[in-house]
Amino acid sequence: MAQQPRDRWISRTAFIMAAIGSAVGLGNLWRFPTIAYQHGGGAFFIPYFVALFSAGIPLMIVEYALGQKFQGGAPKAMAAVTEHFRWVGWFALLVATTITFYYVVVMAYAWHYAAASWNVAWTRPAPTHEVDVVDGEAVLTEFPAERVSLYILARDERQRAREEAAQQRRAPEDRLPVLSPAEVEERQARPENRDVRFVSLTENVENYFNEVVLGGFRPGYWVQAAAEEGGGQAERAPPRLFRLTPGLLIGAFVTWLAIFLIIFKGVHSVGKVVMVTVPLPILLLLVMLLRGVTLPGSAEGLFYYLRPNWEMLKDPSVWIAAYGQIFFSLSLGFGILIAYASYMPPESDVTNSAFITSFGNCAISFIAGLAVFSVLGYLAFVQGQSVEDVVAGGPGLVFITYPIALAKMPMAGWAIGALSFVFFACLITLGIDSAFSLIEGAVTGLRDRLAWVSRPVMTAALCIIGFLGSLVFCTRSGLMWLDIVDRWMSNYGLVLVGLLQCIAVGYFFHLDELKDYINEHSEIKVHNWFDAFVKVITPAILIFLLANQFLTDVTEVYGGYDAILPHSVTLAGWGWFGFLFCVALLLARHNRMVVAIGGTGVLFLVFLAWLGIATGRSAGQVVAPAAMAAVAAALLFGGLTACIWVAVKTHHMAGLSLQEREDLEETDSEVTR
Repeated sequence: MAQQPRDRWISRTAFIMAAIGSAVGLGNLWRFPTIAYQHGGGAFFIPYFVALFSAGIPLMIVEYALGQKFQGGAPKAMAAVTEHFRWVGWFALLVATTITFYYVVVMAYAWHYAAASWNVAWTRPAPTHEVDVVDGEAVLTEFPAERVSLYILARDERQRAREEAAQQRRAPEDRLPVLSPAEVEERQARPENRDVRFVSLTENVENYFNEVVLGGFRPGYWVQAAAEEGGGQAERAPPRLFRLTPGLLIGAFVTWLAIFLIIFKGVHSVGKVVMVTVPLPILLLLVMLLRGVTLPGSAEGLFYYLRPNWEMLKDPSVWIAAYGQIFFSLSLGFGILIAYASYMPPESDVTNSAFITSFGNCAISFIAGLAVFSVLGYLAFVQGQSVEDVVAGGPGLVFITYPIALAKMPMAGWAIGALSFVFFACLITLGIDSAFSLIEGAVTGLRDRLAWVSRPVMTAALCIIGFLGSLVFCTRSGLMWLDIVDRWMSNYGLVLVGLLQCIAVGYFFHLDELKDYINEHSEIKVHNWFDAFVKVITPAILIFLLANQFLTDVTEVYGGYDAILPHSVTLAGWGWFGFLFCVALLLARHNRMVVAIGGTGVLFLVFLAWLGIATGRSAGQVVAPAAMAAVAAALLFGGLTACIWVAVKTHHMAGLSLQEREDLEETDSEVTR
C-alpha cells in the first residue's frame, strides 16, 4: 500500500499561530499572574527570563527539530533518535491525553458561566450548607436557594437606595449596597428571619461554584462524614462522590465535539481555525485590560503585580517556580510541538519559530497579569481590603474571585452580563486551542503507526475515549480528582519527558548532526550554548525539579484527600502515573521493563498493605517505607535473577552453532523491543 503524502500547514504563520495557541491556555490567565505576585512581583521576571532562555527555548528548539527532521509524531521521532527511547514519545502522548480528560471539564466550567452571564446567575441566591456538631456527630444543615437571602442584593436595601436617590434627585448607584457585619447580624436575629440565612456575595459565589457548577463539592463536610463511626453516618445519605453533574457532562460533550470538528480533517483545517481562535482571546484580553485600568483602585492592583521584591530572589523556591511556569506554559513534554513541527517541510526554519512561539506565549501571560490585577485592584477598593486579601490562584481566581469583581462593576446590569460573557468567552477560546492540540499530538503519533486507519476514524475514537475519560471529572468530586491527577501529570510526567528528551538528544544522538540540520535553514543559528543547555543545564534543572517534588510527595500526603477516600492520592497519583508508564513501555514493546516495573508495583502494594495493617498507621504514613522496601527488593532480587538468567543463557549458547546463536539473539531482540 502506497504511503499517503504527509499533511502540511497552509503557511508558516498558521503553524506558529497553532503552536502559540497550544502554549497559551487557561494557565496563562489563572496561574501566571498569581505565581508572579507570590514570588516577588516584578522581581519574578528575572528568574522567569532566565528560565525562558536556559530551559524553555532550548527544549522547544529540540522538539521542533525532532518533529521536522524525522517527519513524525513523538514516538517516531524519539525512535529515530534511538530505538530505546520510543517509549518516551508514547509516554508523552499518554500524559497529554490524560491532561485533556480534565482540561475539557475545566472548559465545561467556563461554558456554564458563559451561559449564566446573561443574568449574572452567580449573584442570585445559591444553595448553601452548614455542618453543626451535635452530641459529637456532624449534622448537615441545608439551606435551599429559595431560603437564602443575599444581603448584598437585599431588596429592601436596593429599594431604600432608590428612594433616597429619588428624594435627592440623583441617579441611583448601579453598584449594590453592602451591609456591615453588625447589620447582617441584626437582620439574622430577627424572628421573621429564623429560617433565612444571610450570606455575603463572596460566600454566595463560592456556594454557586461548589453547589451549582460542581454539583455539591464539599470537601470539608466529606472529611467530617468520613471520620464518623456508628449509626450517625447511616442516618444520612453518604457523600455521593461519583454522582455525575449534568451541566458539566453537557459542557464536556460540547467541547469534545468541537475538538473533533476542528481536527478531524487534518492540520490544513486546523490552520484556518487558529487564525481566528488565537487572535480572538488576545483581543478579548485587551478589552478586559482597557476596562480594568479605567476602574478605581486598578493602579493599586497593578502596583502589587509589578512591585519588585528583590529579597525573594534569594529564595530557591522562586527560581523553582519560574522554571516550572516556563516549562508547563510552553507545552513542552506533551508531544504536541513535535507533532505540529512534523507537518512543516523539512527545510523550514526551526530556531526563530521557537523564539517567536516562546515570546508570544510569555507576552500573553504578561498581558493577562495586567488584566487580572487591574480588576483585583478594583475589587480590593470596593471591599475596603488590600489587594493581597483578594488574590486567589487556580480555578478560584477565574470562577470565584473574578465573577465577584464582575458583579460589582459600576455598570448597568446588561453591561455586567456582556463583560462577563466576554471574560468567559476568552477562557473558552484560550482553552480550545490547547485542548485540540493535545489530541492532535496523539492522533499524529497513532497515525504514524496505524496509517491504514483513516484520520476521521482515529480522531473520533480518541474523542470518544476522551469523553469517557472525562466522566470521572464531571462528578461532584471531580475537582478533587483533577487536583491530584494534574499534580502528578504536570510535576512528574511532563518534567520526566523533557528530561529524557534532553538525555536522548544530548547523549544518544550526534548533537552536531542535529545542530547542522537546524542551522542549515534557520534564521537564528545555534552554537555551543545550545550544547551546554541540552546536555548539562536543562537536564540538571529538571532533575532538581523532579527530586524536590518527589521528596515533598513521599513525606506528605497531598491535599488531605485520603481522609475523604482512603488511598485516593496513591491510586490517582502514583497509581495512574505508573499505569501510563507501563502502557508506554508496552506500546514500545519493552516487555522486560514492564515486568520489572509491574513487579515493583506489586511489591509496593504488598508492603503498603502489610505495614498499614501491622502498624495500624494510615496509608500516607507508610507509603514512603513501603516504596523504599519495594525498590530495594526489586533491585536486589531482580538483579540477582537477571544475572543468573544471563549465566544460564551464556552456558546454553556455548553449545549452539553460529547460525543458531544469531537466530536466538534476533528473536531475543524482537521480544525485548
